[in-house]
Amino acid sequence: MENRIWEIIAASIHGEELSSEEAIVLRDWLEENERNRNEYIRLKMFYQENRGSSQVFIDIQRAWRENSDRRKTGKITRFRRQIVRMGIAAVFALLMGVGALLLTNNKEKQEIEKKVVEAQIVPGSPKAVLTLASGEQLDLQKDRHFISKDSCEIRNEGNVLEYVAGINKKEKILEYNTLTIPRGGEYQLKLEDGSNVWLNAETELRFPVVFGGNERRIFLTGEAYFEVAKDTLRPFIVCVNGVDVTALGTEFNILAVQESDEVFTTLVNGSVRVENKEGVECILNPAEQALCKKGVAEIGVQKVNTALYSSWKDGYYAFDKQPLGEIMKTLERWYDIRVVFTDTVAEKMRFSGRLRRYEDIDNLLTMIKLTNDVDFKIEKRTIIVSINKNRK
Repeated sequence: MENRIWEIIAASIHGEELSSEEAIVLRDWLEENERNRNEYIRLKMFYQENRGSSQVFIDIQRAWRENSDRRKTGKITRFRRQIVRMGIAAVFALLMGVGALLLTNNKEKQEIEKKVVEAQIVPGSPKAVLTLASGEQLDLQKDRHFISKDSCEIRNEGNVLEYVAGINKKEKILEYNTLTIPRGGEYQLKLEDGSNVWLNAETELRFPVVFGGNERRIFLTGEAYFEVAKDTLRPFIVCVNGVDVTALGTEFNILAVQESDEVFTTLVNGSVRVENKEGVECILNPAEQALCKKGVAEIGVQKVNTALYSSWKDGYYAFDKQPLGEIMKTLERWYDIRVVFTDTVAEKMRFSGRLRRYEDIDNLLTMIKLTNDVDFKIEKRTIIVSINKNRK
């Protein structure tokens, strides 16, 4: 099976048309785990960037001889023909251990490996920085030990940051921590009161280590999904861009991306009160969304499919006739990329569908291209979007 999959990968990377059976084998291998998908990306990128490079020295015959012990002799497979004919041995020699004299020296090898890693576009992953009240910053990818601050215990396990109040829970002085999620990141937080918060990419949340006795107030920038622990004596209040969203026990999503004057509050379960800077308020019922705009007194309320606004926390994106410009802004934050539209027509085109959140960017863009309306060109970490000139 190992030889078989590399034969198919080689053909796919070179651009050969796969049979139905081969396409299924490749698809199953890619869906098996994230490591396989990342390896495929690195192989494809390295091949495309170096197939015509004069800086790469490839001794194909020696590469094949050194790898022959791992293969059965007698039958020349398409995998071997691909290596000899297109020089794809360079890819496998560097990344998959086929064994070749790929580079003239170790320095060049390190530079090319670094270039491949930096250029590849991969989905976001759990990453965050915690800023304590003292100003000390902790990288949650590195600092995985338990942290104790006064009477509160802070645990960071399994990509979940959890606060557990100690014996001085009723202390009146509020001490704030800030959790910052970069582009291409996500994280989960469990507050001292038992409420759960899922934070999306490019988001910041400021919250008390231990809540006070009258209310539970936190401050948000970006996007987060809240599952609030019920406490009738202490309302849960999210402050975001001048808007206060108040709940007693409920589930809702708030989206207030940077450089935007809009705050979207989407209620999944329970009930919340939304109040804007002008003092106008409304009560939301499940499957309703409130839109607050800066400088506009009126709050817009509409019925929505909540999955379109909350599915990101469950591992996929759902779109329903959404402008491609908005879709690509979402992908920019998650994949940490830059998107450029060559014209406004493509930006305003609307698409519907369901995309896996941890999907290879190539596969995701291909799904959108199936409409035959747009084309995508990837240059390092920039995606250029244009109208398909052959669209019907």
